[in-house]
Amino acid sequence: MTERPQIMTVEQTRALVNAALADDQLDLAVPLKISLATNEGLPIRVLSTLSRGDYHPAVGDVPGSLTYQDGDQVRVVTLSPQSELLLSAYLSA
Repeated sequence: MTERPQIMTVEQTRALVNAALADDQLDLAVPLKISLATNEGLPIRVLSTLSRGDYHPAVGDVPGSLTYQDGDQVRVVTLSPQSELLLSAYLSA
């Protein structure tokens, strides 16, 4: 199985999140959408339909996940550490 290319490392993502939390002029929506599309392979068409209730945060060693509607099917995707950081910060803003 081949790994997907990463746009940012976990450390770079953490630095971006810290900067966004310190400066409310920084919007995490765009990097979050890019991360979800590239790291998790979410189709662009579903990104606009996601809501807070679709996010299931990490618990212990179990990574966070998102559920989303794809046509008439409900799908679940495991979040990368980068998307988890961005999504939790985005929702807390």
